[in-house]
Amino acid sequence: MSPLLAAVRRLCSLAVVALLVLGMTAALSVTLEGPALAQGGDASGAQGPAEAAEVETSVEVLPFDGFVDPPVTAQIRDVLAQAEDEGADLVILQLDSGGGVSTDVEELVALIDESSVPVATHVGPLGTRPTASGAAGLLWLAGDARAASADATVGPIDPADFAVGESEVDARLTRELVERAGGDADLADRLLDGEVEVEELEAAGVLTLQAQGLEPLLVDLDGHTVTTAAGEQELTLAAGAMEVRFHSLGLIRRMLHAATTAPFIYLLLVVGLGMLLFEAFQPGFGVAGLAGVVTVAIGAFGLWVLPVVWWGVALVVLGLLLYAIDTAIAGFGPVTIAATAAFVVGSLNFYAAEALALPVWLVVAATLTALIFFVLVMTTVLRAQAGPEGVAVDDLVGRLGTVRSVLNPEGHVYIDGALWRARWTGDARRAKVGTPVRVHGVDGPVVLVEAFDPDAARAGGAGADQEDASQS
Repeated sequence: MSPLLAAVRRLCSLAVVALLVLGMTAALSVTLEGPALAQGGDASGAQGPAEAAEVETSVEVLPFDGFVDPPVTAQIRDVLAQAEDEGADLVILQLDSGGGVSTDVEELVALIDESSVPVATHVGPLGTRPTASGAAGLLWLAGDARAASADATVGPIDPADFAVGESEVDARLTRELVERAGGDADLADRLLDGEVEVEELEAAGVLTLQAQGLEPLLVDLDGHTVTTAAGEQELTLAAGAMEVRFHSLGLIRRMLHAATTAPFIYLLLVVGLGMLLFEAFQPGFGVAGLAGVVTVAIGAFGLWVLPVVWWGVALVVLGLLLYAIDTAIAGFGPVTIAATAAFVVGSLNFYAAEALALPVWLVVAATLTALIFFVLVMTTVLRAQAGPEGVAVDDLVGRLGTVRSVLNPEGHVYIDGALWRARWTGDARRAKVGTPVRVHGVDGPVVLVEAFDPDAARAGGAGADQEDASQS
């Protein structure tokens, strides 16, 4: 394999490995260190075995950020169900979310309303400028006790779900929840259309209390009376006899949750398709191709969850295909311009919701990367695969070579010091690196090779010389 091609393959492999390692590390760090992260350095952890006998109160805590999407919805449902089954005394949902995507917010509100376990919602912690918009704002209003840090905001709530857009259901549900929380119609209208600061929420009477973190929240909620599906309950949260259990999204749900990040999905789709197109120019199917399948699959999940403009997605795919065609014809002209135009227009119109629009700098960076990769790097790689100038592939029939990448059945062979694409036609399933081969035919730009045994050839040549000598 040529040094350039090998370098490109190594870069693709390293990029994939780095992406997977970073993703799994982030997911595992949150899964394993969820309590420390959720506490923000100020909340009590679960009691140890020696203290289990003294536990009188149990609290379930689920902190989350990002969109309220199917993975988050499933986790909220599981935590509420577990709290009911185990007789927990309180559930706390600590949220920092910009809205919902592809989720049934009415179902979530109903789950909180039907819970016999009190549910406190908290927008925090302090110092992160947390917000509860869209579906998250409705979740916050649905809580039996509603808290927020001093720098938090709630709203705008409409649309609750970016995949649905503005809805009369959102307006109706907002007004119902605001009225139930003690607010008025004016506050409901402001929450629907814009951000509302903590001071305004407190003045309107919908904020139960200000709490800068989970520990102050637990302290201040002690003694509060809330109304649940089981009736009025007074919260008794004695610090010395309380078990606090933190929940976080599992590994799979965390990966799917990450897949609802708009720029991430866009990059997954572009990188994944780029890897697949790279493999289309290579013999066999390697790490880059496998990684491309995985990344495109995750990207497809994101396209299903997030509201996208399908003609914009089609233009991005068309742009990448045109770049590949431009690479195949080794040109730099009208096809390149058409590919760039399609890619840029599609990227700028990729998502249907304005809040999800891709930043211009990301579109410019992705376009320049695609242009450089296909027009410069891939063109150079293909030229390196074409062999030396002045040598036609038909001239290689009968030549001897050595396998440089496993032929299974396609790969590369070295013939007379040059790299050529080859297809294995021998009896064995594949040919290993270093196997001597002989070219016996061609198929377009690919040479057809079979095993060549130098010892057998030498023995045959010696036998022929002896026969000629005896006849003479």
